[in-house]
Amino acid sequence: NISEFYGNKISLNEGGKQFLDLGCGDQHLRKSVEDRNMNYLGLDITDVNFEFDKLPFENNSIDIIVSLAVIEHIANPDNFLSEILRVLKPGGIVYISTPNWYYSYKEFFNDLTHVKPYNPTTLERILLMYGFNNPKTYPGLRCKPKWYYLGKYRFLKGNYLLPFRGETKYVPSFLKGRSTSIFAIATK
Repeated sequence: NISEFYGNKISLNEGGKQFLDLGCGDQHLRKSVEDRNMNYLGLDITDVNFEFDKLPFENNSIDIIVSLAVIEHIANPDNFLSEILRVLKPGGIVYISTPNWYYSYKEFFNDLTHVKPYNPTTLERILLMYGFNNPKTYPGLRCKPKWYYLGKYRFLKGNYLLPFRGETKYVPSFLKGRSTSIFAIATK
């Protein structure tokens, strides 16, 4: 739940919000968004070139923008981040995920479409540079206790305290997986 980490200012359960999924692919977020009575909008590279094109939305018209594993595919994120800021409503939130260079550098360029790596510091700085407010980064974990996401060593905890992967029925679920990605949340 985003509001747990970003304060109670953010509610994803208020109907009528405009939710934009940039890099939506198969639109796997659609059902969850629509179940919360939000209007789901999705754009992928077949709809718009994030590096050069304008997003087909009015200024200040979108409440929430999510972009999962897209920014690392963009050589120059200037247009991408400027357009997100343009269409995001004042007080709206942006959620961006990308591989964490610190933990993915050995495999990062194995995906030939990856062109620009980020780490928690560079992702926060670029969001600040483009005018977003209060960016915060977290390890790319799911369904873990809150303490995994917080503190100075949150990325280290996410990467090294979760050594088990796959089907291991004798290992508690909170110990499974490893985080090699980051997500950032910021507001306009």
